Amino acid sequence: MVQLPLLPERIYSKTAGLKWTCDDVGMSESTVLLFDNMVLKIEKISRYSKYEHGLLGWLAGKLPVPKIIEAQEQDGNSFLLMSRLPGEMTCSESSLQNIEDTVKALAKGLKMIWKIDITNCPYLNNVPEKILQANYNIENNLFDMGGVNPETFTSEGFKNVSELYEYLDQNRPKEDLVFSHGDFCLPNVFISGNDITGFIDWGRGGIADRWQDIALCIHSLRYNCIEYALCDKEKCQEYENLLFQELAIEPDKEKIRYFILLDELF
Repeated sequence: MVQLPLLPERIYSKTAGLKWTCDDVGMSESTVLLFDNMVLKIEKISRYSKYEHGLLGWLAGKLPVPKIIEAQEQDGNSFLLMSRLPGEMTCSESSLQNIEDTVKALAKGLKMIWKIDITNCPYLNNVPEKILQANYNIENNLFDMGGVNPETFTSEGFKNVSELYEYLDQNRPKEDLVFSHGDFCLPNVFISGNDITGFIDWGRGGIADRWQDIALCIHSLRYNCIEYALCDKEKCQEYENLLFQELAIEPDKEKIRYFILLDELF
């Protein structure tokens, strides 16, 4: 049974007596309760919880995102009660069974996000900002070594976290800044058929390099293809190629690798 903190009064008044299930798909440390037509996200107060609250308000009317019903902070926790998006995650069983259509939908979703005018966007999440935050995460032990890709710290990879950070700091790429989701993974994109029905988890959104989104999309696609769709690496590569074909851009392997490595420190 999920142990919940004491709910703020305004949140409790809207959820008391309603049936819910706990979402176990996401990789974050937040607790997400799914009601029939609402979602309650509970997490420690952080820059990410504040970013998400701010961006959901800023994105209203610009993109299909959850509508904020109530947002409160209490006892060090952030409580965000939102409308529940229609459709299903692009990592759902049916989505992975129709993976070519899903890849096309992912490309459509990326293009939708990148079309957002960054004028007056409240948050900057480019490489210099992420390097600063990565350093803070290292100094305060705020990243999860258990979630790191096995090949990152090996005899053929990096010896330790400090060596990885030094590489990322000294090899900052030239950026192509757009409005970015920041964590464009398959569980964060909802579809119905070939249509995008919405995007969730905006805590890392803001102005950033478009390859931030592409790299994490590729990383998530590889993981879901191999672990759940049971594709081999050759078949997975075909889906990656399809993504770039739909985006009408050429793959940049160095940027993909860079942003996947940078994500290790978050």
